[in-house]
Parts: sequence; structure tokens; C-alpha cells
Amino acid sequence: MKILITGGAGFIGSALIRHLISNTEHSVINVDKLTYAGNLESLNAIDRHPHYQFEQMDICDTAGITQLLQKHQPDAIMHLAAESHVDRS
Repeated sequence: MKILITGGAGFIGSALIRHLISNTEHSVINVDKLTYAGNLESLNAIDRHPHYQFEQMDICDTAGITQLLQKHQPDAIMHLAAESHVDRS
């Protein structure tokens, strides 16, 4: 299964991605804008894994997301992207 995860560089998203890559055969596409809350260092252990891909992108970019979905054709999407401050989400 190919899973697209938004917000994968955040605390919860990166933990989920590490779990999926380490414990399943699923492929993961990590889509993250990399704002102040994103931290790719938390994914260093799996960043070269053949089932992992990173795409830096703003999920508000409709054309970019459409192109990304056409390119990867994921079986599932897990939306975890958010601003960590309530007034920004």
C-alpha cells in the first residue's frame, strides 16, 4: 500500500512514518511544508529507505497537490498537517 502523509515532519507524523517504515511493507510519501514545527532530523533513520519519499510542499497549493497525487497515486492519505498553535490551525 502507498500512503501519503501530510505533516510528516511534525512530532506525530514523524513517529507514524518511522513506525510504518520499520514495521510494514507500505510505501510512504511524506508531504510537509517544513515550517517552524517541522523537523526532518527526526526521520534521519529512515530517510534513505527505498519505501520512503519526501516532498516539500504547502498543502494549500492546489495545483501542486493535484500534480503530486497524479504522480504518486496513493492508496490512502493520512492528513496530520497543522499549525501547532490553535490560532493558526
